[in-house]
Amino acid sequence: MLSMVGKRCVALLMALMALAILGCSSDPDVVGVRGRSIEIHAKRPVVAEKLSYQAPGNEFYVFRPKASNRQMAAVCVTVVNRTSTVMPLEINPEAARLGNRRGERIPASDPFERSAIVESTDDASVLRDTGDEEDLSRCTQLLWGQVQLDRQFQVSGWMLFDVPKGLTLGTFWWDEVDEVVLDYVEYRRRN
Repeated sequence: MLSMVGKRCVALLMALMALAILGCSSDPDVVGVRGRSIEIHAKRPVVAEKLSYQAPGNEFYVFRPKASNRQMAAVCVTVVNRTSTVMPLEINPEAARLGNRRGERIPASDPFERSAIVESTDDASVLRDTGDEEDLSRCTQLLWGQVQLDRQFQVSGWMLFDVPKGLTLGTFWWDEVDEVVLDYVEYRRRN
C-alpha cells in the first residue's frame, strides 16, 4: 500500500514539474515593469499591413504605414500611478518607442494624424477590447495626448507604431515621467 502511494506521489511530482517547465518556456503575453514613479504593462505588439479602430461613436478609423516596406504595429499599454498624488502625462512620439536592443527604436505615431475615417474595416486587422474585466492590460481606446493620472489609478490604450517590415519587435521603451524598458524577448537566454 505504501509503495502505491509513493508511486502516485512521484507521478504527481513529475507531472507538476513538467507543467512548471512548460509554463516557463514561452515568453509572456503581457510584460510589466515598475519604475520609480509609474508602472508600465504592455501586451505583445499586434502587427498588420493596416489596422483599424472603432471609436466610441461607432466611427471606424484605419491606420496605414507610410511606405510599402513598412507595417503597422499596435501595443496595448497600461500606465499605473501607485505613488504620486497627481501625475500629468504628455503621451506623444517621444513618450514611447518600439524596436530591438540593437539600436532600432521607432517612435510612436500620432493616431489622429495617421488615421482616415472609413465606413467598414473589411480587410484591416481590428483593434478590439478582448480582455476580461479584471485584465490589467485592457484596451478600449487610443492612448495619446495629455492625461492627468491620479494616485492608485491607471489608464490603458493602444499606441501605434509605423515599423519597417522584418524588424524584431522585442523591446518597448517608455520615457514619460520615468524611463522604463520592457523586453518581450529574453535577450540573455542561452539555448
